[in-house]
Amino acid sequence: MKKTTARILCALMAVVMLAMLAMPYIARAVTSDDLQQLEQELQDVRNEGKELEERQEQQEAYKENLEQQNEIIRQQITTIAASIETTKQALAEKQAELDEKRREIEETDALFAERLRAMQVNHSSGLLSTLLAVNTFDELLTASTTLSRISAADTTLLKKLGEERTEIERQEAEINLQLTQLEEDQAALESKKQELAANIQAADASINETEALQLANKEEEARLVQEYNEARKQAEAEMQRPSDNPEFVGGAYNWPVPGYYHISSPYGWRTLYGQPDFHTGIDISRGSQASIYGANIVASLSGTVQTVVYGSRGYGYYVIVDHGGNNKTLYGHMSRIDITVGQQVTGGVTVLGGVGSTGNSTGPHLHFEIRLGGQQVDPAPYLGR
Repeated sequence: MKKTTARILCALMAVVMLAMLAMPYIARAVTSDDLQQLEQELQDVRNEGKELEERQEQQEAYKENLEQQNEIIRQQITTIAASIETTKQALAEKQAELDEKRREIEETDALFAERLRAMQVNHSSGLLSTLLAVNTFDELLTASTTLSRISAADTTLLKKLGEERTEIERQEAEINLQLTQLEEDQAALESKKQELAANIQAADASINETEALQLANKEEEARLVQEYNEARKQAEAEMQRPSDNPEFVGGAYNWPVPGYYHISSPYGWRTLYGQPDFHTGIDISRGSQASIYGANIVASLSGTVQTVVYGSRGYGYYVIVDHGGNNKTLYGHMSRIDITVGQQVTGGVTVLGGVGSTGNSTGPHLHFEIRLGGQQVDPAPYLGR
C-alpha cells in the first residue's frame, strides 16, 4: 500500500514538474501571438488613418465646390441688384413721363370742353354773327370750314394724347413685370446663398470632426507602435532564451518543405504596415506548382520541440525546435501540427505538420527561421536540398 502511495505521489510530482516546464512555452506562445495581434491592430489603425485622410480630402473638395458656387451666386446677386436699381430708375422715369402725359391730356381736355361749352352757348349768336359778317358766299364757306377744322383738330389732339398715354401705361406695366421677376430671382438667389452658407458651415464641422479623428488615430497609432516594438523585443528575448541543452546537435540543415523550393519573401528588409521592417526568415511558397497547401513540413535539423502554438494571429499554427546551443528553427502558418512539446525530432525525417495559411497570411506558405547562437541569420545559405 505504501509503495502504491509513493508511486502515485511520484507521478503527481512528475506532472507538476512537467507543467512547470511547460509554462515558459505557454508564455512564449502568448507573447508571440500578442505581438502579431498588435501588428494587426496597428495595420487596422493605419488603414483607418488612410480612410480619414481620403475623407478629409473629399470634404475639403466639397467645401471648395460650395464656396465656388457661393461666389458665383454672390456675383449674380450683385448683378441682379444693379439691374433692379436700373429698372427702378427706368420705371420712375416712365411714371414721371406718364404723369406729365396725363396732365397734358387733362389740360387739353379741359380747354376743349371749355371751347365746346362756349360754342354751345354762343351757337345761335355766333352763327348769326358769322353769317352777317360775311360779304360773299365764298367767305361764308370759309368761315364754316374754319369752325369744323378747329373742332376736328381738338378731337385729333385728344386722340393722339390718349394713344400716347396707353403706350406709356403699357411700357410701365412691362417694366413693373421685369422688376417683379428680378426681385423674385434675387429672393431665390438669397435663399440659395443661405443654403450654401449652411452647407459650408456643416462642411467645416465635418472637416473639424475628421481632423479630430485623425489626431486620435495618430495617437492610437503611436501607442500601438510603441506596444508593438516593446512586444517584439519581448518575443525576441524569448527566442534568445538559452537552450536547455547547451550542446549543439550539429549537422546540416535540411530543406523544410521537400519538393517546394520557391522563396516568395526573402530574409531582410521589407515594407510592413507602411514602414521599413526586417523579415527574420524566408517564406517558401508553391512557385510554379499547382499547390503547396498541406505539403509535409519536416524538421530541418534534429532537436527537441520547444514550442507548439495553435494561434489565430501572427504565425498562426507554428512550431519552434531547439537544436541545442541556442540554435533554433521556427515553422509558421502551418495547416496542422503532428508533434508535441518535448518530442525528439530527426532532421529531414520527422514530419512536424503541413503547410497552411493560418494567422496573418495572404496565402499558403511556410515562414521559416534559423537562429544560430540566439542570432538571426538568413536561412537560405544554410539549407540543403
